[in-house]
Amino acid sequence: MLATEMDLDSAVQQVLKNAAKCRGICRGLNECTKLIEQRGVVLCFLAENCNEKAYTTLIEALCHEHGIPLVKVPDNKKLGEWSGLCKYDKEGKARKVVSASCIVVTDIGEESYGFMESTQILYTNKNIQFRSSSQ
Repeated sequence: MLATEMDLDSAVQQVLKNAAKCRGICRGLNECTKLIEQRGVVLCFLAENCNEKAYTTLIEALCHEHGIPLVKVPDNKKLGEWSGLCKYDKEGKARKVVSASCIVVTDIGEESYGFMESTQILYTNKNIQFRSSSQ
């Protein structure tokens, strides 16, 4: 897939796929907050449709405080599917998808061309918040 054809969804999928291969992703509030506070996180993904306001506020504040890039993803079901929290049927469709409101990447895995292109798209997307950005 060419970089011009890659959108945010496919970029997130590529990053999570590479990180999952080397067990470089963690899910859940407790694990994510611990790793963010220890500064062991490369990238953080947060679902926009999380129904707990305190959850999103905490993750946003910790990422802002520690300078960790925060990528907001529209759907927590998709985020769960991309991180491997599902089973696939014979046709390859995701079944029994568990939603994930927060996922952190601790290890990017192999740095392939696809990964480099996808991270470039992630870092130039408006849904990403950095410490230096004005909010």
